[in-house]
Amino acid sequence: MHDHILTSFNHSLTSLREQVLTMSSMAKKNLGDAMRGLLERDTDLCNAAIAADQDVNELEKRIDQLGMQVLLKFQPTAHDLRQVMGTIRIANNLERISDQAGSIAKRARQINNLPEIPELKLIEPVYHLCARNLESSIQAFATADTEAAAQARLMDKELDAAEKALDSSLLQVMEERHSPLEAYLHLIFVARFLERVGDHAKNI
Repeated sequence: MHDHILTSFNHSLTSLREQVLTMSSMAKKNLGDAMRGLLERDTDLCNAAIAADQDVNELEKRIDQLGMQVLLKFQPTAHDLRQVMGTIRIANNLERISDQAGSIAKRARQINNLPEIPELKLIEPVYHLCARNLESSIQAFATADTEAAAQARLMDKELDAAEKALDSSLLQVMEERHSPLEAYLHLIFVARFLERVGDHAKNI
């Protein structure tokens, strides 16, 4: 590429990356609001996470369009092509993470309408692992840190194990109790959604 074209390409790539980082903040906030809505029995926070998911979807569409424009305008070399495509894929995974946050918020709303269960706090360590995993993945992208990326992949294994352990604990409680089981079922789904967030963080 000629110098002026290269400058223009780098500017477009920077703009693309900045929008993806904005999107990552939004997705993280949606996940945080959904989980706080669950843990604090605050349905307003759940509703906020569900509504904000639409904004993330819109931003992903814009990033997709911008990425395609960059590819068509500059026809970048292999390395630059990978950078653009990788950035678009990260946006796609962030959009999925925000979807999972919306799903968590919907389950949380239903849990909030049911009598409180003492086992709700068991989801906290799973969420903290998930949040750390997501933070490391975004950090790895923001700073091109391969070490942080490797850490995030290791944390995903920890998250998978924590989700399976919680699943077993809740199923055991359900087998031993004859009380209404609906809240426990919703909580099992919340744990699975967190595990999926981890999968998307690993993709990032």
